[in-house]
Amino acid sequence: MELDANWKEHLVKEYYDRVAIAYIHDEKCYGTVETLGVYASIVKYIKKDEEVEELIDNEDFVIVDEIVFEHTEEDN
Repeated sequence: MELDANWKEHLVKEYYDRVAIAYIHDEKCYGTVETLGVYASIVKYIKKDEEVEELIDNEDFVIVDEIVFEHTEEDN
């Protein structure tokens, strides 16, 4: 029975998506960090009903939260 349990574990693939929520000081709004860099990052946010994706200095925003999505896939 132990072999069956180990065999089934190899058929399950788990991975995680992390979304960092940022507060952008100059815009006074929240957005998501798409790519986190050493000195600047790409941040996506809504401005005047339009989605904006902008390279912003890391000093100009703060990460306030992180949402983690867990994905589990089974191979048949």
